Amino acid sequence: MPFLGVDIGGTNIDVVLLEDSGEFRYLRSFKTSDKISEIPEIIKDYERRYGVERSCLGIAAWIKAGKIVKAPNLPTIPEFDGLMENDANCFAFYAAKKFAFGNMLGITVGTGIGAGIVIDGKIYRGKGLAGEIGHVVVGNTEDSRTCVCGGKDHLEAYFGGWAIKKETGMEAKELFKLDESKIYEMKGFKDFCRAIGFAIMLMDFEAVIIGGGIGNRLDIARLKEEVGNYLMPEFNPEIASIKDELAVAKGAALLAKEGS
Repeated sequence: MPFLGVDIGGTNIDVVLLEDSGEFRYLRSFKTSDKISEIPEIIKDYERRYGVERSCLGIAAWIKAGKIVKAPNLPTIPEFDGLMENDANCFAFYAAKKFAFGNMLGITVGTGIGAGIVIDGKIYRGKGLAGEIGHVVVGNTEDSRTCVCGGKDHLEAYFGGWAIKKETGMEAKELFKLDESKIYEMKGFKDFCRAIGFAIMLMDFEAVIIGGGIGNRLDIARLKEEVGNYLMPEFNPEIASIKDELAVAKGAALLAKEGS
C-alpha cells in the first residue's frame, strides 16, 4: 500500500505519494497561507483516494512528545492527530537514505532555517528539539535583531528567506537571479557557515547536505570554502546539496512507511 508525505513550510505545502514500486509521485502544492487550516481534510481526501496505509506530516515546527510547541514561521498550527515530524528532520532522513549516509546533518534554508541530525541511520531528536541550528545566537549589540520566534539575534534573523527579504528588500530567489554575490557578502551567510562549522566540529559528521528553496541555490564551492574557515584540517565531511524542493515531503513519506 502507498504512503503519503506532506511538507508544510512557511511558504508552500507539498504532497507526495510513495508508491508500492518505491517511486515517488508528486500530487499537489498549495500556498501555506491559503490551505494550512484545511490540511487534515486534504490528507484524509488523499488517503481515501489512493488507499494510503499511513501519512506523515513534515512541518516547520518544534515538536516534543508528538505535540507542536512552537511554529514561528507558520500562520497557524493545523489540528492533526497523525504522525508528525519536524520538516528538517524529514529532509535529513531523506538525504541519508538518498546518499546512504549513516551519520549526517541535513540543513534546510527556506523561509527559515532548520536542521536534522541522523545518527546510525535514525533521526536524533534529543529531548525533542535537537538540530535547531536556525535559533543559535550569532548576533551582537551593534546589529541586534529579533527573530520571528521572539528570541534575540538568532541565526535565522540574519539569514534565511524572511531575513534576506527584510535586509535587502528582495525575495531571495530574485536576488539570486539579479546579483547572487550579495548573498555571499551578507553577515548572515558567514554566520550560517560558522554555525555549520561548529556543528561539524562537535559531531564529526560524514556529510552535511543542504536543501530548501534557498539552500539548494547556494554555491557549494563557496559554502565549502567559508565553512572550511571554521574547521580544523582533520575535519573533512562531504558537503553537498539536494536540488529537490520535494525532499521534505519525500522524507515524510519514507517516515510514514517506517511508522516512526
